[in-house]
Amino acid sequence: MKQNLLKKTLFIGEAILTSYSQIFFTENKILATILLVVSFIDWWTGLSGLIAVLTAIGLSEVFNYSTEITRKGLFSFNALLVGLGIGTYFLPGIDVLLLIVVGGAIAFFSTVVLMGIFEKYKLPFLSIPFLLAMWLLLLAFPSFTGITLNMETLYPSNMFFKIGGNTLVAVVDGLTTFFNDTGFDTYFLSLGAIFFQFNILAGVLISIGLLIHSRVNFLLSLVGFFMAYWFYSFLGMYTGSLNYTYYGFNFILSAIAIGGYFLIPSRQSFLWSLLLIPVLVITTIGSDRLFAYFELSAFSLPFNMIMIGVLYALKIRYDQTKSPILTLIQQKNPETNAYLYDSQPVKKYASFTIPIRLPFMGKWTVNQGHEGVHTHKDFFKFAWDFIIKDTVSKKEFKGDGFLTSDYYCFDKPVVAPASGTVVAVVNTVEDNDIGVTNALQNWGNTVVIKHEEYLYSKMSHLKKGSISVAIGDVVVEGQSIGKCGNSGRSPYPHLHFQLQSTSKIGAPTIFWPLSEYLEGDELQLELIQKGIPKEEETLSNITASPILQNAFKWNPGNEFELSMAVEDKTETSFTIRNEIDIYNQSYLTCLKTGAKLYYVNNGKTFSALNYLGSKKSGLFYFYRSFYKVVLSEHSDLLLKTRFPVHHLYKFPLLTLQDFFVPLGLFLKGKYRLLYKEPEQTFNPQKLEMKSKIIGNKKHLLFSAAIVIHKNTTINILCKTPKNSKIILKWKNKLYL
Repeated sequence: MKQNLLKKTLFIGEAILTSYSQIFFTENKILATILLVVSFIDWWTGLSGLIAVLTAIGLSEVFNYSTEITRKGLFSFNALLVGLGIGTYFLPGIDVLLLIVVGGAIAFFSTVVLMGIFEKYKLPFLSIPFLLAMWLLLLAFPSFTGITLNMETLYPSNMFFKIGGNTLVAVVDGLTTFFNDTGFDTYFLSLGAIFFQFNILAGVLISIGLLIHSRVNFLLSLVGFFMAYWFYSFLGMYTGSLNYTYYGFNFILSAIAIGGYFLIPSRQSFLWSLLLIPVLVITTIGSDRLFAYFELSAFSLPFNMIMIGVLYALKIRYDQTKSPILTLIQQKNPETNAYLYDSQPVKKYASFTIPIRLPFMGKWTVNQGHEGVHTHKDFFKFAWDFIIKDTVSKKEFKGDGFLTSDYYCFDKPVVAPASGTVVAVVNTVEDNDIGVTNALQNWGNTVVIKHEEYLYSKMSHLKKGSISVAIGDVVVEGQSIGKCGNSGRSPYPHLHFQLQSTSKIGAPTIFWPLSEYLEGDELQLELIQKGIPKEEETLSNITASPILQNAFKWNPGNEFELSMAVEDKTETSFTIRNEIDIYNQSYLTCLKTGAKLYYVNNGKTFSALNYLGSKKSGLFYFYRSFYKVVLSEHSDLLLKTRFPVHHLYKFPLLTLQDFFVPLGLFLKGKYRLLYKEPEQTFNPQKLEMKSKIIGNKKHLLFSAAIVIHKNTTINILCKTPKNSKIILKWKNKLYL
C-alpha cells in the first residue's frame, strides 16, 4: 500500500514538473523546477497554475488516459497556462478557485479533442486549448459580479518586498537599471510573460534555465526576439510597446520551435526562424488590433497560427530529403536531435522510414540504374534493371547466350522487397527469344505489392507461370513471389524493379532509396545502410549468421548478466533486462543505474538508436562496442557509420559544440566494425570482430576486441584513452 502510494506520488510529481517544461518543448527537470519557482514569484499566480495542473492530471486519471502522455505533461501544460492567467487577472477567492478548476477542465477537454484532430495530420496542438479556455473565461468575466480584478501584479516592487524585503527589491531594481533601454529588458520581460510574470527577475531566471537545458534554445530565443525587435524599429513602431503588450514571447517561442525543435538545428532551420519573424510581427500587430475590439489579448495566437501553417507546409512537401529537415524522432533537446541525426548513415534519406530491400537472393549486378541510357527516362527514371554476372568472365550468360536459359539470372527466384499485400499480378505473357521484345505487353509478367499508402513495389519481366502469389495475398519480406524471366519489352533476361505511388502496372516511378544491402566484390563487402544502387555495382542482401542472430535475439523480459572489470580491479556486475515501451520500442535497461539502450533488431542488422543514463554502467561500453552490427555470415565485411558525438566528448568541448550546432559539427565520431575470418569454416563455435570509434584528427577514442560464442556468451576487451583495459562479459541468464 505504501509502495503504491509512493509510486503514485512520484508519478504526479513528475507530471507536474513536465507540465511546466513542456511549454518550452522539453521534459528537462532542471528547467521545469526553475519555471515552477518562477511561477511562484507571485504566490497566487503560482498556486493558481498548480491547481489547474492538478485538475488536468486528475481528469486524465479519472478517464484512465495514457499514463505516459500524462507523465509528459501533454494533458496539463495548457491547463497550467490557464491557471497562471486566471491567477494574474483575478484576486484570490473561493469563486476564483472554482474558476481555476473550470478553466483547467476546459483546457483539458480542449486538449483531448484537438490532440485527436491534429494527430491525423501529425501536427502539434501547441497552446490552442489555452487560448480557447482563456478567451471563454475573459468573455464571461463581466457576468461574474463577485470576482475582482487583480491589480497587485501592476506593482511588482510590493511583491518583491513581501518575498525578500529591501534586498530583493534592490536586486531587481539593479537588474532593471542595468538592462534599461538595451532591448534585453524587453527580452527578459517577454520571457517572464510566458508564465504571466511581468518582471525582469522572472525573465532572467527563465533565461538561465534555458541556457542550462539547451544552448541552442537559449541562442534561438535571443535571435528570434531581437530580430523582431529590429523589425519593429524598421517599421517605425515604438519598440517600448513590447514592454506592456508582452507579445515578445511569440517571437521567442516561434524561434525555438522552428529553429531547434520541429526542425533539426541547422543553418536552414536558423534561417527559417529568422524569415518567419517578420511574418509573425505583422500577424501579432494585426491580431492585437482585432482582439482589442473584444477587449481581449491575442496571447499566443500569432505563434500558433504561423507555426501550424509552416509545419503543415513542410510536412506535405513532395521531397523530404531537402533542408530544412523535420525532426522525426523527438529527443526533446535540440542538440541531441542534431547529434543523433548527424550519426545517421545517410542523413538526406532520413525521411524514408519504410525500409525497401533488394528483390532477390544472392549477388546481382545493376545493369541499368536511375535515368539509365536505354529505357529509364522521364516518368520511369527511378527504376533499376538487375542481372547476374559471372565473377570471372564478367559475362551475364554462358556459352553463346542465344537461349534464355544461358543467362545466369533466368529462372532465379525473385522475392518481396518488404512485407505487404499483392495488388496486381500478370502471369501469362510468353517469354521472348533473345533479342526479341514484346512492346504490346510492355511490362510482361509482373507483381505489384502494396507496402503502405502511396508506396508500392513492382517487379517485371518475370518468367511465365512462375509467379506463386495471387492478388490479396499477404507476403513477408524475402518471400519468393516468382522467377526472373524475359517477358514483355525485354530483349534479354533481367529483373525490372521500381517503386511507385499507385497499384497500376505502368504507373510512374517514385524516388525511394533501398535499405541495408551489401555492395562489393569477393575481397571486400561494405554495408550500404540506405542508398541508390548505381550501374555496374554488384549487390546482395544480407545473409544472416546463426551465431549473431542468436546472440542478439532478445525477448521482452529476458535478463542478462553483464560484468565489468576496469584495469584488473574488482569486477562489478550489472543485471540488464530487455523491455518494450508503450511505443513498441525495444530497449535494454540496467537495473542498477537505470540506464537505457534503445535499439532496433530487424533480423539483418542490430542498430543502437540512443543511450540514456549513467555512463558508469557496463551497458554504456556495450553500446559503444555494438553501435551497429550486421548479423551477417560474411567475414570480409567492413561496416562504417557515424557515432553520436555527445556520447564521446565532455565539457568544455561539447558545450562549445552545442552553441555551434546550427552552423555545423566540428566534433567527429566515426564507428568501424571489422569482421574476422572464423577459425572453423564449417559450424564455427565463435565469431570474432573488432570495433573502434575514431574522433577528430583520427584520434582513437574507443576500441573493442569482441568474441561472440555460439552459446550467446560475449567477451569484450575495451580500450579507452582514460582506461587502457576494460573487460566485459555478457551472459544470458537463461543459460546460467
